[in-house]
Amino acid sequence: MRVGPSSTSAIAAIALLLAAAPMARAQQQEPRRTTSTRRIPITKDRTREAEPAPAPVARGVNQDSIAAADRARQEERFRQEERARQEDRVRQDERARREQARTDSIANAERQRQDSIAAVAAARQDSIARANDRTRSSAGLQMSRRHNSGFYLGVAGGSTMPIGDLKDDPTNSYDMGWNVTVPFGWDFGSFPLGLRFDLAMDNLKAKTSLVDPFGNPMRNVVIYSGSGGLKLNVPIYRTASRFYLMGGAGAHRITGYARSVDSVQTIKDAKTNIGWYAGAGLNLRLGRSAIFIESRYINVDPKQPAGFAYPMANYIPIIAGFQF
Repeated sequence: MRVGPSSTSAIAAIALLLAAAPMARAQQQEPRRTTSTRRIPITKDRTREAEPAPAPVARGVNQDSIAAADRARQEERFRQEERARQEDRVRQDERARREQARTDSIANAERQRQDSIAAVAAARQDSIARANDRTRSSAGLQMSRRHNSGFYLGVAGGSTMPIGDLKDDPTNSYDMGWNVTVPFGWDFGSFPLGLRFDLAMDNLKAKTSLVDPFGNPMRNVVIYSGSGGLKLNVPIYRTASRFYLMGGAGAHRITGYARSVDSVQTIKDAKTNIGWYAGAGLNLRLGRSAIFIESRYINVDPKQPAGFAYPMANYIPIIAGFQF
């Protein structure tokens, strides 16, 4: 059987198709598609030998490419999963921080509330304690002030300073002496005025370098007195202690001076002289008793018989004592 040019061409085309079919199936299986750029000339007029079909790509290369692609995909998937885990850890840490901050905020608020409650309770207790202290203090003050009312009696002593002629007369004068006083009286509590009475003895020391008008050595002069008057009490702030002013009149008997060369004036024979006084003092209350210090200016018109050569007797006793 004679094969013509047309038949030869047809046979070559069929062979080419059969050779290309496996390659097409391999290209469909591989991820990367390979296209041949070589052209196969076909001539109808003259007979040519059919060119051999290109050799198929080795299967080892395709398997390595597939394995490399799989590894790349697995590594990318691992990296994505790792990033996802890291992002999840970051979200969990942030959520934990927010929860801890919320818990701390609640705890701080609770502590502040408890501290506020404790502060209010402490302030209330302090207020109650202060009120109780004020009540007790007021009660104690009222009781102490009640002790300032009614009858009182005291005992005191100190020094007596002569002034005026009793001190400055160059021929017949006296030095500082001593005093004993027994005060008593009545205070009216809330009313500031009270009554004050005193029994006192003042001893004025004679100067040893002088002689009396009769040529005898000077003798001490002793003045016995009883006086009475009013006392104005001024409380010192919120205490039972008081500052006070006093004034009044008294009866005085001056003794001890020489009436003659061999006689001395006695309290029995002395004249009673009228005088007046004014002074001030400080009374410090100690429960039911008190201590006080005071001073008075005393002026006496002597009008004595011969021997006492002073028209006035002026002196200042400064005393301290206890009051009951």
